[in-house]
Amino acid sequence: MTMKTDIKQLKKSILIKSFVGRFLLFAAGWIVLLRGQKPSEIWLVALFLTATTVISIYSIPPGKWVLRPIGVIRFFFYFVTTAIRGGWDVAKRVFLKRVPTNPEFITVNHYRDPLKTLLLAWVISLQPGTTSCMIKKKKIVIHVLDKKIPVAKEIITLQRRIDGMFAEG
Repeated sequence: MTMKTDIKQLKKSILIKSFVGRFLLFAAGWIVLLRGQKPSEIWLVALFLTATTVISIYSIPPGKWVLRPIGVIRFFFYFVTTAIRGGWDVAKRVFLKRVPTNPEFITVNHYRDPLKTLLLAWVISLQPGTTSCMIKKKKIVIHVLDKKIPVAKEIITLQRRIDGMFAEG
């Protein structure tokens, strides 16, 4: 999947505002990771933050995705719960040999937006007993460890959560 970015069509003021906002956000993350310590090579950090910011602007141009803060918070808690459930499922299947397996491949429709599709495929792989295998033109192929797991229903819930994070635009 390739994504076309229309950076050249955006006003300079929008690009500058987006750059400064993202740079500050990434710098804040860097400070948290350093736990307040001053880095010895500050120029290297500044170069890294600048490159990361530019890459993020080309990857997701300003205005491409408008996030809903409440939707992001809801998704975060859903994501953490799903990851824990998926990890628990894997642990049960590895350590308790009595957990049934009846594997199959299923397909689900995905978004037209390639970034939402990638997010959907990644999170599907965290759900209990599933992994995304392939993204095709209009479908995601998913390997399910047990046919009895209500994967299709859980993916519909996941799609609603992803949709809830993004404002219509």
